[in-house]
Amino acid sequence: MRSWVAAILLGVLGVVGVGEASTAVFRLRDPGEPLPGVTLEDLEGRPHELAVPPGRPVLLFFWSVYCPNCKEAVPALVEVLRRHQGRELLVWAVNVDGDRFSNAVRAFVRDSELPFPVVYDRLEGEYLVIADPLGVSKTPTLYVAGADGKIVHRQVIEIDFEGLDRALADLGPR
Repeated sequence: MRSWVAAILLGVLGVVGVGEASTAVFRLRDPGEPLPGVTLEDLEGRPHELAVPPGRPVLLFFWSVYCPNCKEAVPALVEVLRRHQGRELLVWAVNVDGDRFSNAVRAFVRDSELPFPVVYDRLEGEYLVIADPLGVSKTPTLYVAGADGKIVHRQVIEIDFEGLDRALADLGPR
């Protein structure tokens, strides 16, 4: 009788374990890992491919309109990016609030006069299509990928703009 109960318990634990094993685990991507590509929509609903084009570095800035650190970071980010204009750097501001907060996002983008495109991350099932695979759980988070599509720089919450400036300069000549 006891072996029968043990078999049932092991069977239940096995099912629970299988369920847990299939749950996605997301972590911050490290330098040297590839930056995944995805198509996201901008504020007007136009699709944009966020893949790393051959030979062109990319910066992804994950932000929320309700994040004070994000709002504080934007002017300094814009200034750093202006210093690196000639690098063919492709910049995307990826908003994680979703289009349900589009009025607040649009107002912030308009008031901040952002010189780079803003796209919305989107839910597919339970997960955001770009933030979750990159392990973005806090904003601001930024990633820089080199021309080979591999991550060369990552920062989370407190953006070190001098470090970002150096990382962009290390991408090569203008």
